[in-house]
Amino acid sequence: MKILIAPIAGLAFAFFAVSSAHAVSCTDQAGTCRAWAAGQGAQAASYAAKCNAEISRCVARCKAGNKVFIGVYQGSGGGQSYPIDECK
Repeated sequence: MKILIAPIAGLAFAFFAVSSAHAVSCTDQAGTCRAWAAGQGAQAASYAAKCNAEISRCVARCKAGNKVFIGVYQGSGGGQSYPIDECK
């Protein structure tokens, strides 16, 4: 049984190491934003448009050194900052 656990543990470690190394861009985060927006009922189209509009603002902020995508939710707790690695 010990022989089987070691390779599985190694694969799990490799998976997390590779997945956490993925850089996030403004465009990537906007895609995540649009996926969230799709589940917002009657406001889905409005939120998706705001996600798209945030890309250019995010790129400008990122190039100025502030590497964050600002969430578009307008309710309580909205406007959260999501870290960005790449300015594109």
